[in-house]
Amino acid sequence: MPAISDAKAFGDLAKAIGWPLFPWQQTAARYLTARKPNGTHQWAEVAIVVGRQNGKTTLLLPLVISRMLKGRRVMHTAQNRSLPRDFFDVLTSTIEEHYPEQLRDRRGISFGAGTENIKFRNGGTYRIVAPTRGGARGPSNDLVIVDELREMEDTEFLAAAEPTLSGAADPQMVYLSNAGTENSVVLNGLRDRAQSDPAVAYLEWSAAPERQDDDVAGWLEANPGVGYLPGKMDYLRRKFTSYGLIGQMAVFETEHLCRWVTTMRIAVVDGATWANCRRQRLEKPVRPAMGISVDPSGNRVSAAIAWRQSDGTVGLRVVADITDDPVNIDKIGPDLAQKAMRMGAITVGFDPWTDAELARHFRNAKAVNSREFAGDCLAFIGAAEGGRLVWDDAEAISSDLPWTARKNHDSGAWMAVKARDDRPITAVLAAIRAVGLVPAVAALPRVF
Repeated sequence: MPAISDAKAFGDLAKAIGWPLFPWQQTAARYLTARKPNGTHQWAEVAIVVGRQNGKTTLLLPLVISRMLKGRRVMHTAQNRSLPRDFFDVLTSTIEEHYPEQLRDRRGISFGAGTENIKFRNGGTYRIVAPTRGGARGPSNDLVIVDELREMEDTEFLAAAEPTLSGAADPQMVYLSNAGTENSVVLNGLRDRAQSDPAVAYLEWSAAPERQDDDVAGWLEANPGVGYLPGKMDYLRRKFTSYGLIGQMAVFETEHLCRWVTTMRIAVVDGATWANCRRQRLEKPVRPAMGISVDPSGNRVSAAIAWRQSDGTVGLRVVADITDDPVNIDKIGPDLAQKAMRMGAITVGFDPWTDAELARHFRNAKAVNSREFAGDCLAFIGAAEGGRLVWDDAEAISSDLPWTARKNHDSGAWMAVKARDDRPITAVLAAIRAVGLVPAVAALPRVF
């Protein structure tokens, strides 16, 4: 925590304008206003990452007003222009109520779309700009605020905005966001840089990585506004339920648990559902089906088996997960074929486009075309979500699932695909083929 800051004055101003700070905002204020012994800001850049709708906007009100009262020039942007515009409306109302004497006569506020700005008599200004290289160009600034940083997928705006601070005696960049994905290149870069750059203060309120999505303790960690914002917990419960019903828990992860995800595309199976399918020990496999998968890079091969258990559930287990550069198919092929024979595998499913070289080692190999695979994906998802799929020794699948997404197929079903081209998901693909070959699994109906 910073030893010297203007946090008390910041908090007093917030209270005076009718927006007293929550405890988490008081913490953030200490970093935003931290000072070096010479009086300049301790951190030239401050990043605040917290779950959506916890008061990031109300934290900005005292920040912007306090800087303008000191004659500072403030520039504000976001990928979604409605965010700074909504803030602008609240800011203008607050200034007109509490600091009307500070405004420059009739030209003190401009409400025109694309030209929104506020001007104080002492030279303090606030303006909204587009998040583009052209939008950042213009007059010099003392403070640049970037809202929803997770949405920025290139550095063009920042590259243009930073020079506007070069003439300021005490410049500062402030970033606001919730968690991002692998596409959030600017936020991810800032997060990495904060580990070693003493000019960056990075503050993150997020659910602990090991917590399940339904763990309320994690909700509280990422949402410090709970207890201060009426109905916040009920709102989180509604969002958890609604995102779960449509298979988009990645949205809940980023927006409300403030945790990074690999993709915002719909997951094949969410983490909580998959974890609930785990068992300590399954029955001995009887006449299992096997699925195999070879990554197009040739660097990874996986095999999984699935079988019907006595209680009607489908058991699933990974029996091979091999990586090399590249994997020697001629060497592992006979070994996998022997393993399949010893297990009594009735069929070995494979993709004719990627797995044919490996499949030739099996006598009972069955090519699974794209339409059949789409049906297998549906069976896999239905069995997992319906509690009919159980697994042990399948950690390779658990590792692959966060990197696996659904893609619509022409048949109306989904297909499991990579969330990133450079991340193999062979264990998941092999498992889906194995489950799809278990008699009667694919035929089980689903209700939408």
